[in-house]
Amino acid sequence: MKRLFLALSIDDELARRLVRVAPEFEAECGPLVVHGEEDLHLTLSFLGELKEEDVPGVVRSAGEEFRGLFAPELQLTGALELLPAGGLSPKALAAVVSEVGDGSGRLHALRNRAQQVALSRRCAAHRGDRRQAFRPHVTLARLDGPPAGPCRALESGISRTWTGSEVALWESLADRADGGPRYRQLFSWGLAIAPS
Repeated sequence: MKRLFLALSIDDELARRLVRVAPEFEAECGPLVVHGEEDLHLTLSFLGELKEEDVPGVVRSAGEEFRGLFAPELQLTGALELLPAGGLSPKALAAVVSEVGDGSGRLHALRNRAQQVALSRRCAAHRGDRRQAFRPHVTLARLDGPPAGPCRALESGISRTWTGSEVALWESLADRADGGPRYRQLFSWGLAIAPS
């Protein structure tokens, strides 16, 4: 069985900056297990546990759903948050992401298409995923225990825009005691770049 999800990739330079800044928040958030830069992504939809023989069907469906879609222009404002938002026991530190520009809704269109892949392949995880509000973010670290107290508004100082030009099918790997990658890209699909 493979634990799979669909996500937008982020560029290498941005991933390096985010990984470097995450440890600065241990004083407020408590001990953090910081993700490696190769693990950073923006999740669109969870697919859940799938058998190996079901993966080619997911790849075909995703290829059809994402064909011809325009890449969203995305923005980090510098804001960080603990997730789940408003929860009594946060589990992750994440950078907040929003879509830039005229509100063309490309990011939400990608999420809807990713959820359509999950629905068409009868992936059980999509049911819970559809009930949750979409909060675009990039998870930077897992909290290794609860914060000592309430956190103030967290600010990374990283304000940056980028084009989400690639959607990928990712596999969640078992937590690695050796600090190795937690995720692996299996397939990816390029998105169209809108003329400026």
